[in-house]
Amino acid sequence: MKTEQKLKVAFVILLIILISLISFGGIFIKQTKFVNNILPDYSWGTDLTGSRVIGITVSNSTNTVIYDKDGNVVEEEGKDTTTKEEPINPEEILTKENYQKAKEIIAERLERMGVTNYTMRFDEENGKMYIEIPENNQTDSIAQYTAIKGDFKIVDAETEEELLNKDHLEKAYWSYNTAESGTTIFLVMQFDEEGTKTLENITSTYTSYLENGETKTKNVNFMIDDTPLINTYFSEVISNGMIQLSIGKATTSGEDFANYANEAAQIAILLDTDALPITYTIDENRYVISDITPEMLFIPIIIAVVLIAIGIVFLILRYKKNGFLAAISYIGYIALYLLVLRFTNTIITLEGIVGIVIAVILNYIFTMYLLHLLKHQEANTLAEESNSFKEAVLKALFILIPVTIVSVVLCFVKWVGASSFGMTIFWGIIISFIYHLVVTRSLIVTVTKK
Repeated sequence: MKTEQKLKVAFVILLIILISLISFGGIFIKQTKFVNNILPDYSWGTDLTGSRVIGITVSNSTNTVIYDKDGNVVEEEGKDTTTKEEPINPEEILTKENYQKAKEIIAERLERMGVTNYTMRFDEENGKMYIEIPENNQTDSIAQYTAIKGDFKIVDAETEEELLNKDHLEKAYWSYNTAESGTTIFLVMQFDEEGTKTLENITSTYTSYLENGETKTKNVNFMIDDTPLINTYFSEVISNGMIQLSIGKATTSGEDFANYANEAAQIAILLDTDALPITYTIDENRYVISDITPEMLFIPIIIAVVLIAIGIVFLILRYKKNGFLAAISYIGYIALYLLVLRFTNTIITLEGIVGIVIAVILNYIFTMYLLHLLKHQEANTLAEESNSFKEAVLKALFILIPVTIVSVVLCFVKWVGASSFGMTIFWGIIISFIYHLVVTRSLIVTVTKK
């Protein structure tokens, strides 16, 4: 081989090694004071992880309202007052349109929380919803924030007068700041032009002050659904319409950081989406255990790894140099395939695992067929080697095109098992085709030139 060809092959091998290290090991980056793997997790199906069934129903709770003798609402009972239990969901708002809007808002919240693998059963007659989501360490907080109505306002802490509400909230998100004492998580809220003016007035009014030589404060409450999020006053005027509320306390613990960040993110999503038009309550929160345990998958995984290792050794022993290069290429294909499944958020169910196995086997068969052609055609030039590669690709296409079409059809099936199987097969074939054209061809065809 010429020096240029050697450099090309060396570059491809180094690229495969890099992809393999990233796929099998991860990319660990220091974020604040903590080192985290920035690769997205695999999206496992509920048949492998178990699931949580959350039942959400329209609340039938009531509020006690006090009226004076003239029919006006008053704060306290007294002479000539009467009380009445009034539903928090008046009859006039219990419509199919509001039920549908609530469903869409909850679906948006789930997607914003990163929950794409869920099923929802919805009764348009009464607004009842059953949502099934995968069980993981975020499930409890997802269940908590999914059904919250999501009204937000800032009120005077003493009089409960509303000062600013969600109508003027432009966006909400979370951020953090690192100091010597640790990392603090913040909930950040940005208000629109009118809200900015109102906030400036609030922050100049609700401050600390001296009275008879004693420092006192005039406070506000940040409220979500009439529940105080934080009680505070302001030490400076905020004129840019952006306010930061600390969530938790400064921490040097990675676990605490993750918990505070998750809480801030969930609240931000709640504020950044519309409030539910109806008040809901969770009347069911049930864990469904998976029939498949990690122990049941352990032995098949070990067997699969051993079979892959045997296949790689066979390639090397039978086809020598080409077999060694094909083995390197094969490992790179598996690594790249798994990376794509991560980044495309492909849901991996038991059927999806079968699809992955089939895709890996098909790739191995193609590799064997290509090496067989190269060995028996005894090509002497780079052009002849290239023709052998094209012949292998063309013959493979006659088989893979129908399989690809079927996999695409399965991707749109509502049954998650079938769609998972279709997605894993689809990505396996597409990646295999492109990978062999770019990587395997660069390795084997270049090296075998005589």
